[in-house]
Amino acid sequence: MRLLPILLSLLYCTAKGFGQEQPLTLNQAIANAIANNRSIKVQQMRTEMATNNAFKANAGKGLVINGLGSFSYQNTFADVKLRTFQQEPEFIQIEESGVESWNANAGVQADYVLYDGGRSTLRYQLLQDQSKLASAQQEVLINETVLAAAHLYLEILKLQRQAQFLQDNIEQSKARLQKMEDRKQFGQASSLDLLRLQTALNEDEAALDEVVLLKGNLSKDLNFVMGQPVEKTYQVEQIEEEVSVPDLIAVNKDVLNNNPELLISTLAVGLASNQLTLNKIDRLPTVNTFANAGLFYQNNDVQQLARIQTFGVTIGFNARYNLFDGGVRKNRIQNAKISIDIENTNRKALEENLISQAHKERSSLILLQAQIDRAERNLETFEAAQMKAQDLFSTGKVSLLEVRDAQLARLNALLRIDQLKTDQLKSILQLKKLRGILVN
Repeated sequence: MRLLPILLSLLYCTAKGFGQEQPLTLNQAIANAIANNRSIKVQQMRTEMATNNAFKANAGKGLVINGLGSFSYQNTFADVKLRTFQQEPEFIQIEESGVESWNANAGVQADYVLYDGGRSTLRYQLLQDQSKLASAQQEVLINETVLAAAHLYLEILKLQRQAQFLQDNIEQSKARLQKMEDRKQFGQASSLDLLRLQTALNEDEAALDEVVLLKGNLSKDLNFVMGQPVEKTYQVEQIEEEVSVPDLIAVNKDVLNNNPELLISTLAVGLASNQLTLNKIDRLPTVNTFANAGLFYQNNDVQQLARIQTFGVTIGFNARYNLFDGGVRKNRIQNAKISIDIENTNRKALEENLISQAHKERSSLILLQAQIDRAERNLETFEAAQMKAQDLFSTGKVSLLEVRDAQLARLNALLRIDQLKTDQLKSILQLKKLRGILVN
């Protein structure tokens, strides 16, 4: 009956030994996630595309030079009737089959926008803002990935410590069971006492089994976030984080200046404002200049003009001005103004929400530290009570049930402290994320 718990315990010890050879630190987990996470890689490529698009020529502001060329060939039947402007003959008619003609044209043309009312400048600004937007979206995704990796790491660390606490309890229970078996041989203990000790040992081993299984599943989740093989196993290192609670002024300043989600919202307001300006100036005239140089050649077997060949330069200007568009421009301006109001409202709501979340996390840090201090004081009491109960049990002054209660009270106190410290580290990371300083 005890074979499965023993095997799982051996597996746990083997994994622990492997982890000691190659421990995983929180910084390594975060670095792996940033370097290998597939979602981040996709966003990095999107950011690169947006950056590549942000240049002036792509906004329609720049010299454009094109090479031009054409060639055509005809072989037809021709029936040509020509007026002679004489009395006799009044017309000359020519019928010819296999009439050949061909045209060739080659040249270079340059186009340049002299004036567009500032459209190209605004379009370039929009492209730059879109590049900044992609970078901010990448930062948001990196922060979310880092936070996910850190949370999984902390949960694994918590389970790793819980496994150690349970392993210590199991060793203590085994020692008591051995002593109880020795006492039973001398008639100082009953079979019921042995059964109770064995039940307590089974409970601790079952709890250890659950912890080991859950730790393995969370390790697979962390491997996925880090872009590592799913079945890779490891132990994680203990974290020593100095807890300090920032003042509210610093928290508010960091949220407003550094939070990437707020930056995205601010960029969205700017994009909407530039789009409104672009719609307003869309009616302004556009003036282009062009110049081309090229060779033209034509040959014809039947026309009076048998051959023509030209080579030269052409320079010109063209202008466009919208006189009427059926109210399309007016509608775009109205919608652009509404879009600005929407983005401003969203930004204000996001700002208030982020500030509120940051204040809550700061309050949680203060409360968690107070709870940890209280729990650590309680642990000292529970440890002293367990030692006293163990001594009294050795002399037969207390029952086995009282010893077990003291042992569980100490274990629960350890687990409580561990959970509080895990929550505290999570709160620290979440507050750093809100302040925009999670990834330096």
